[in-house]
Amino acid sequence: MQAATRHRAYDIIRNEHRAIAAVIHCLEQILKEVREDELDPPFDVLDLVIRYLAEFPDQFHHPKEDDYLFPAVARRDAAAAEVIHELQEQHEDCVRKTAGLASLLAAWKAGKAGSHEAFDQAAKSYVAFQWEHIRLEETKILPVAREALSQADWRMIDTAFGENDDPIFGANPQAAFNGLFRKIVATAPAPWGLGARHEPKRASTRSKIGVGRK
Repeated sequence: MQAATRHRAYDIIRNEHRAIAAVIHCLEQILKEVREDELDPPFDVLDLVIRYLAEFPDQFHHPKEDDYLFPAVARRDAAAAEVIHELQEQHEDCVRKTAGLASLLAAWKAGKAGSHEAFDQAAKSYVAFQWEHIRLEETKILPVAREALSQADWRMIDTAFGENDDPIFGANPQAAFNGLFRKIVATAPAPWGLGARHEPKRASTRSKIGVGRK
């Protein structure tokens, strides 16, 4: 075991966490500005964000952690079993939460009564959930992996995380996800992306979530 050795999968996992965190931060800040009547709802961006979160973490990133990283860590450190079980349950919750966000976003776009508030609350809950999830992996699993896993463990995990093809997404899915990420950056309104801002014309007359309601 060589804790100082850099491994491809370790870097890939951390890079993927950073990409997911960037998209979550974008969602969080856009909704804050919409909530404060500083920005019209950018539904095109929200569609891209929910699609990214439903596909990349839920269907591509998390399954590889479940199938390769977590079992290897559990074999080497029995004390990690409890947090691994918690993280695996969170992975299942993520799928339900992103599906719920997609449904609530569709209702908001359709103008259904109360749909904005419902999406906003669900999204705030999801954002907090994801920050805690990433924190657990970064502080409780990855440090143990660096210290405890053998070179043979890492070779297996490196191969899994570095594989260009995926049974669900086909050849080179990472390139497709990178393209979707770049599209979010290009479309999201400044300063969270490179897209144009569309601010309410009469912000003072628009209702705010939780303001003026009983």
